[in-house]
Amino acid sequence: NELDSHRLPVAAFAIDSLPVSWERYLPFATAAGYSDPRCWSAAGWQWRAANAVAGPRYLRQADGQWQQRRFGGWQALPLAAPAVYLSWFEADAWCRWAGRRLPSEPEWEYAAHAAHAARCDLGGEVPTHDAGFHWGEVWEWTASRFLPYPGFRAHPYRDYSAPWFDSRYVLRGASGATAPEMAHPRYRNFFAPERNDLHCGFRSCALKR
Repeated sequence: NELDSHRLPVAAFAIDSLPVSWERYLPFATAAGYSDPRCWSAAGWQWRAANAVAGPRYLRQADGQWQQRRFGGWQALPLAAPAVYLSWFEADAWCRWAGRRLPSEPEWEYAAHAAHAARCDLGGEVPTHDAGFHWGEVWEWTASRFLPYPGFRAHPYRDYSAPWFDSRYVLRGASGATAPEMAHPRYRNFFAPERNDLHCGFRSCALKR
């Protein structure tokens, strides 16, 4: 839906090589992060309160162990796996709690481009973590609102994206449920910030000093 390329300056930044895992995310939940308004934006706190959100969706603790609901049953939660089914509000709240921030859309694309080139060199295989930027397991929230690129014109039809400008946030990457031909570092996905029913996670950046 975005046909024209354009250049943007990107200042130096430090970004996670992997999406935030459950092992990194869950201390936020167990440290009462969901009940501390200091961790949340005003809109995020309103969403959490209005929907009685007390923790990540599809998760529970049983006998002191975290479990994830999958296909109608409860399974042990793989702590090393990317945290998923998280809203933009939750991703932003974790970053505030951790002293981090969400990457911008240009930052994510810049970092992912080298990994995409490595993937092509490997005949389509997902690059190893040593490639420096591993993506493709979850859609990843960014800090950027979904806005048109300079010179935007609708293709193939207006109602695909134009009605949602400024009311959604951009996600980048892909998930395990994404068709391989759609997994590309320049593909723009976009959802409302409250959506926590999709294969969405995030990675973070260091705050600039």
